[in-house]
Amino acid sequence: MGDLLIPLFHACTLVTLNYIALKIRNRIFIESCEWLAVPLLTGLASIIMMLQPVSGGFLPSDLRFAPIVMAGLRFGWGMSLLSTMIPAVYSFFKADPSYMQHLIQDLLLPAIISSSFHQKENDNGYIAIRVWDGIKVCAVLSASRVAILFYETQQQTLSVYGAHLYMFLLSAAAITVLIYMFNDENRNWMLHRQLEFQANQDGLTKLPNIRSFLGIAKNTLKRRKISIFMIDIDNFKSFNDTYGHLVGDELLRHVGELLRLSIEEQDYVARYGGEEFIIMSQTTDEEELAAYAHSLCSKVASTPFTDPNGEIDGTDKPSVTISVGISVATRTNDDLQRIISEADEALYVSKRTGKNKYSLYYSDASLLKVKNNNA
Repeated sequence: MGDLLIPLFHACTLVTLNYIALKIRNRIFIESCEWLAVPLLTGLASIIMMLQPVSGGFLPSDLRFAPIVMAGLRFGWGMSLLSTMIPAVYSFFKADPSYMQHLIQDLLLPAIISSSFHQKENDNGYIAIRVWDGIKVCAVLSASRVAILFYETQQQTLSVYGAHLYMFLLSAAAITVLIYMFNDENRNWMLHRQLEFQANQDGLTKLPNIRSFLGIAKNTLKRRKISIFMIDIDNFKSFNDTYGHLVGDELLRHVGELLRLSIEEQDYVARYGGEEFIIMSQTTDEEELAAYAHSLCSKVASTPFTDPNGEIDGTDKPSVTISVGISVATRTNDDLQRIISEADEALYVSKRTGKNKYSLYYSDASLLKVKNNNA
């Protein structure tokens, strides 16, 4: 009876290790360290399973292969083979007399077989591992052990078949529990990410909101100088009064999408609030900024706005333009709020002097000046 209870103890230990690994994964290791964290945690879990009390030879194997199977199902062959290295080295230095047999049957085969059931969609972490795949892996491993044993001994007994059947049922149950635990934790992780994303996203335009923008701009400003663009849709209040707020919302989406598609790859655009948008740019040269702002104004002015709700007919197409104010940081670790305030002041000049234009705020010899240009 003890021989039957010891494997159950192994399974409980394995479930506990999996729970700890999931918590460590979510709280300590970041995604960029996954290639190191996964083989390390998986390898250590396999070694702990090897250190558990043995069942007097009743079972054909322990559960050292289970963490390797999980790594293969989740990450594929690369990560699962890396995960075999630590237990393989440990087994070698332990002078295990059956070293090659355990290396092939309990480490390499589980890594290869489980990786063959890996779904590419799992690479992004948003797809659940299929329980049936885990059970199939256990079945294939059990069948391979029986085949290898029959090839070596050319004989089988009912007790041997019973031991392999028990091992299959135990490992399948353990893998099933591990998969359910992983999928449940992954759902919680995805929900957290989704809520975090929504907290940093403007619900109307789907652009980042000002909260997200300020954090990224501050971190960037610690490393290099940046420029800030404050952008306002011209005559937006009149547009809302004429066509209604629903059409006004569509206009905000329209301009937000144009800005998102028009900014340079390393720059960042967000909705500031109301009809205003804000851009953080890594361009700081005055001439390049002028050309940049001119292109943004021209892009919006030259792209017709089409109301998907059909409130605006084909003969009444309103012209849509933007005004832009720009301010440049004088140094790294500059005051971000001051730069935004200066860009807002430059935007006010653009609005006051005709709209559909850009203005650059800069200081020279303690004299504040605004350079104003038509788009």
